[in-house]
Amino acid sequence: MAAKDLRQLGPSTWVMEGPTNIGFINTEEGVFLVDSGNGKEAGRQINKMLKKMEWTLCGVINTHSNADHIGGNDYLQRNLSCKIYAPAVEAAFTEHPELETAFLWGGKPVKDLENRFFKAVPSRVDHILTEKSQVAEGLTLHVLDGHFFNMMGIETCDQVLFLADALFGCKVLEKYRLPFIYDVGAFKASIARIQALPANWYVPSHGSIRSDIQELAQANLSVVENLETDILEIVTRAAHYDHILKAVCDRYGITLDYGQYALVGSTIRSFLSYLYNEEKLTYYFEDNLLYWKS
Repeated sequence: MAAKDLRQLGPSTWVMEGPTNIGFINTEEGVFLVDSGNGKEAGRQINKMLKKMEWTLCGVINTHSNADHIGGNDYLQRNLSCKIYAPAVEAAFTEHPELETAFLWGGKPVKDLENRFFKAVPSRVDHILTEKSQVAEGLTLHVLDGHFFNMMGIETCDQVLFLADALFGCKVLEKYRLPFIYDVGAFKASIARIQALPANWYVPSHGSIRSDIQELAQANLSVVENLETDILEIVTRAAHYDHILKAVCDRYGITLDYGQYALVGSTIRSFLSYLYNEEKLTYYFEDNLLYWKS
């Protein structure tokens, strides 16, 4: 990445735009990153940028533990001796990345999931984050869970709000159709929370930087609401999980491989749990098959 890829959003806040947008926050303590990208190469590019700007890296704030957000941790930690900050559950996944593939698969995962897109190199978490944590002067943490267990957003003193994966960019929604969601209710609550947070700039991890977030928030909410409606329609006649998964994928034009089976399949199960807990559908067993019905 060249220096032109570092976009300044305020006196203390920059973003390296890419597949995963990475924040650079200049504080009195030093520079803090928001996430570290996907893998060693992302760490190398971050290091080059730090040298070019003559900045000292103080720490990496991981919004959550998906591999495309913590992939550069190990390289930066080993080469620059920086501290890693992460929320509690995300810290466990960061230090033990095998938890993510096991969680997605629901058991010992197939070897096809054992790659850098799903399983990062482990890194040591030095500080556990809560919403009240004081990482550096001028930084505010916001709970934005739903996409993953206890994801957090980061707001800088320049009123730049890093959204992590609480909202996905329009191109991502168009390409993948269904974003990964762990907790549907929390995901919807985080969208509402973001809509109420004023900022000069909003930075989704996967999407364009925006000065107004309402349109993108509504686009993400519509995806969730449409999937709820589709699942309830599919299970008007009782159906078991594989039939529901197939019906959703057929409707959305999704072709499954092992990775998509894990991601889309986990998301569908989360929606079934959410709709059941909201008493919008029920289930029963017949011939050792679990059937869902609205």
